[in-house]
Amino acid sequence: MNHRQATTLWSRLLVEEFVRQGVDLFCVSPGSRSTPLTIAIARNPGARFRMFPDERSAGFYALGYARATGMPAVLVCTSGTAVANYFPAVVEASADARPMIVLSADRPFELLDAGANQTIRQQDIFGSYTRWSFQLPAPETGTPLASLLSTVGHALRKSIGSPAGPVHLNAPFREPLIPETPDLDDPWLAPVREWLESGHPWTRFERPSKTPSQEGLAALREIVATASNPLFVAGNLDHRSDTDAVATLARSLGVPLFADLTSGARISADCEPWQLAFYSEEFTDRYRPDAVIHFGGMLIGKQPAGAIRRWKPRHHVVVRENPERFDQDHNVTLTIEAPPAAVAVAMEGCRKPGGTPKAGAFFAAASETIEATACSGEMPVNEISAARIVSSILGEGQGLFVSNSMPARDMDIYAAPSAKRPVRTALNRGASGIDGITSTAAGFSAGLGKPVVLLIGDISFLHDLNALSLLDHEWNRVVVVVLNNGGGGIFSFLPVSGEKDVFETCFATPQNLNLKAAAATFGLGYANPLTNADFHSCISAALKSERSMLVEVSCSREGNVALHRKLKSAIAEAARLIGE
Repeated sequence: MNHRQATTLWSRLLVEEFVRQGVDLFCVSPGSRSTPLTIAIARNPGARFRMFPDERSAGFYALGYARATGMPAVLVCTSGTAVANYFPAVVEASADARPMIVLSADRPFELLDAGANQTIRQQDIFGSYTRWSFQLPAPETGTPLASLLSTVGHALRKSIGSPAGPVHLNAPFREPLIPETPDLDDPWLAPVREWLESGHPWTRFERPSKTPSQEGLAALREIVATASNPLFVAGNLDHRSDTDAVATLARSLGVPLFADLTSGARISADCEPWQLAFYSEEFTDRYRPDAVIHFGGMLIGKQPAGAIRRWKPRHHVVVRENPERFDQDHNVTLTIEAPPAAVAVAMEGCRKPGGTPKAGAFFAAASETIEATACSGEMPVNEISAARIVSSILGEGQGLFVSNSMPARDMDIYAAPSAKRPVRTALNRGASGIDGITSTAAGFSAGLGKPVVLLIGDISFLHDLNALSLLDHEWNRVVVVVLNNGGGGIFSFLPVSGEKDVFETCFATPQNLNLKAAAATFGLGYANPLTNADFHSCISAALKSERSMLVEVSCSREGNVALHRKLKSAIAEAARLIGE
């Protein structure tokens, strides 16, 4: 078997084993050195693929897909700086434990550090951010094909293991790169011929499964049973089963549940918006839990952690699958490493319901205040009302993706808990960057197989502008709601806003992007509703449409700050009046 045949067969088998392992989505970027891989993917009937001119966008698309499905996509690129463009998405996937597989083509070893064009040191380029990084050999008949197939299986196992995360396979190829039909009777194939004909993966393995220890469960049941004022917190939860189990447990035990937006339970008719409670120190001082049970991962807001520091509960328990340390204030007294759903089911009946403080009157008053202050139909649409209206419209047949910075905070705090079932919601909260947001939302939509509403600020939108090219596709129905306040609005809430000589230029970073022209450039629909009523109608219609759309919300940073402060004061006053 000559070199071209060996390279062709090597690439075909590598792709085929990924497909057999259930990893069938390939995010491919064009390039020469990756030619054998690209052609093998395109000609494999079981592989689905999309082409991405921008590797950074491809990386975030794969991230969004993993958020929706729990499975990695395979990122394929050529050699050189192409692979480096995956780095931001790899960091986010690592920080938030999302599976991802990078398959980068490379020059062979004789061209490394030898002045060869488009050649960099790709091996271990992502450092400690990968769960596994491995250098494949260049294709040659002296390497057993079984070792290639088992490497693919191990890469998947490491990617979806605990904690899940990115895996990097670096694959050098020698020229010529154009495929040639291999000789399937060659002895090189003999050891894997049975696999080739079987249709089964070379290596089979079960997904990692943890069951909580009886000792840990007994301790947790005792804590909840004896607490005089317990509080459940639902952070970032990956699976609907976790969301449903934690919410059901809270209801059955009569324990208040603080549901973060990333938990999937926040936008639900059964969920009380405990985020609003932290607008009133008087309220949080009256309600002092002696046991806080935290299910899942990170929270969007800093206020709950601040309140826990003030409360100093006797017990602070964390329940999550990820074995990494989750204790930034170093006040966790018990950690249980297990699926939250399994723990929640095991805790059923550990406490008689009733006897815990109810805050329904406060939440009702706060909701009325939000509606009257920011959300009535004739008012101009604003950043708060946009979040609240979107959350009130979405149902089980759609998804929600929210950008970091102000959109995440506004949706977390002001979302209307009105959906009959929790809405699939996702954010890039591992490293909380503003890069690649639109690309991630597109991948999230592809993974869900449902339309998605993306709520995003103008600077984040500009940062990933070329991702609009992904949305004119049947896999990606995304309604992009851009909160255009002419710059980075969150900085207006920070102390640096007082530095008037440098604030506007160096922090607010004003922009004059024409969003209508951007939509037209990428073949998307466009709307710019002026009132809350118009915005409601626009989003409702967009979700029924068969195509993606860009919806611009025109607002001002100064007006946004004033509205937030007015609303915070009004909600705190509502809490005071109810407490009297």
